[in-house]
Amino acid sequence: MKRSDPLEMQVTAEPVAQLAMTRSERIERWAKLLQEHEGRISPLPGIEYMPEAERRQLTGPYYPMTVAFADPVFRALGLKSDKLGDAMDFFELSLEDAHQLMCECVSTGSMIAGRLHGYAETGRYPGFWDHARSIFARG
Repeated sequence: MKRSDPLEMQVTAEPVAQLAMTRSERIERWAKLLQEHEGRISPLPGIEYMPEAERRQLTGPYYPMTVAFADPVFRALGLKSDKLGDAMDFFELSLEDAHQLMCECVSTGSMIAGRLHGYAETGRYPGFWDHARSIFARG
């Protein structure tokens, strides 16, 4: 076992993420991760019509849950997988929440981050004008 000087450890230590986040903080972080994600993001296909067991198992390489599960902070906080059911549990989303925020009939892939951000901030589902304002506010 290598012994380290405590002062050296302070200088070289990497910051540890805060391991307690409120629901709003988790959703806001997810929105930020989606905004910064350089790959494709796809909305979820008709989740309101899927049987619950099928919906909970939904996963795919371009879904918002995959971006969330790639985050080591979310995994450390307990996000179990990139399946929709695990994301709904972790972010405390109802079926209505997941539908309004990520379903293909309500938003496109590029809108999901803005919808999540608005929801984290206000607790309501952002509409078209909220999305338009957020685009112009970014400059």
